[in-house]
Amino acid sequence: MDAIEMGPGMGFLHSVVIDQHFAQRGRLGRLISALLQQPANLGFGIDEDTAVVVDGDEFKVLGRGAITVVDESEATYDNLDELLKDEAMAVCGVRLHILPQGFRFNLKTRKPVFSRSIELRDSNPKKEAEVERE
Repeated sequence: MDAIEMGPGMGFLHSVVIDQHFAQRGRLGRLISALLQQPANLGFGIDEDTAVVVDGDEFKVLGRGAITVVDESEATYDNLDELLKDEAMAVCGVRLHILPQGFRFNLKTRKPVFSRSIELRDSNPKKEAEVERE
């Protein structure tokens, strides 16, 4: 696998890897690879015409697209150290959140924050989702 080349960024958020034009260019694999290569544990994939507004420990999503949050802090396995150039990456235990307009995310707890106006839609009623409520 080729190493992802990254710059230092602008320093607005520490320990975060950010990728742009995310959904439009299919960059989930690229973001996960970057997270495994850098000491950051959170990755943000920002769609076109979309932004995050950070206020303290939270951000809010604005715009037409979504923010994909990848949290690899509790990853249980990856094969990055053994990977040869043309082999596929393996990673297990990574958390993924896709947050559209109006959704918020707590950077300290690493969980989405739901207001009363946004209802949680859990496809598995036996398992309660880990979220924060206002």
